Amino acid sequence: MTMQRRTLLATGALALPALARAQGAWPNRPIRLLVGFAPGGAVDIAARLLAPALSTRLGQAVVVENRPGAGANIAAEAVANATPDGHVLLLATPGPLTINPAIYEKLAFEPERGFAPVARLGNILDVLAVPGDRPWRSVADVLAATRAKPGEVVFSSSGIGSGSHLGIILLEHLANISVLHVSYRGGGPMMGDFLSGKLDATVGTGPVLVPLGQAGRIHLLGVASGERSRLLPNVPSIAETAPGYEMGNWFGLAAPASTPPEVVARLHGAAAEAMMDPALAARFSEQAVEPALLGPAEFGAFLAAERTRWSPLLKAAGVRVD
Repeated sequence: MTMQRRTLLATGALALPALARAQGAWPNRPIRLLVGFAPGGAVDIAARLLAPALSTRLGQAVVVENRPGAGANIAAEAVANATPDGHVLLLATPGPLTINPAIYEKLAFEPERGFAPVARLGNILDVLAVPGDRPWRSVADVLAATRAKPGEVVFSSSGIGSGSHLGIILLEHLANISVLHVSYRGGGPMMGDFLSGKLDATVGTGPVLVPLGQAGRIHLLGVASGERSRLLPNVPSIAETAPGYEMGNWFGLAAPASTPPEVVARLHGAAAEAMMDPALAARFSEQAVEPALLGPAEFGAFLAAERTRWSPLLKAAGVRVD
């Protein structure tokens, strides 16, 4: 073999890894962030606040794509079946990853093995509230009313398996009460009836309920976060009356299973850095969101613990979606 040929082969061999790195650099095109809910809700707003902050740190556009329906299962299925290269992500929420396995007869994805957990990012504050014309001014008042009339006090939720529904199930379990649950297809229709006084109570999201409480249209009786929230320092926690009560209306990021660990690590780093940015934190605070950061391994362990926590409660309550 001539010296020239050996030199060319050596040069080519050295160039191949560099070429492979250039072709495989991540991200090399826009990233799609799938949200399992319609535009305008608390989860969608969180995604749209997060997306530009991720884009700045990753050097590619992060495009929010709404895929509502079936308790966020449609979005989750799309991500689970996507190419695991880090260009399609799920705005992860409790439903598809921890709740729906216990209430749906069959899922078209595997919540435990279909995803690579990236990061838990924040908690959207949930609040127990009653309409302005109700006489109750504390969690204890509501519990006393339910015990005086078992199965008659109307608690509303935005859907079977929704965060508001879970809040009702947990309160029934811990406080040993029985309420009349009325489920709506979304928070919008529910809030219309709630504000008109047709319903007695709900456990709903802070971005919707807090402004109404501040305007005097409803009464905010307790936060669901397990302890008092800095966002509503004068509102007690539900746990002060019903010990053990804690609802985490969390959100985070998940990628398809088998996404390269280095991509997961970079995604986590960008998301964590974004959540700690003071300007973004202030925007989230306006939406009743508090940072709740967990890394990939911790987030995976958290998801497993949440499935273990909720499955027996949901089955005991007979919650099913056919």
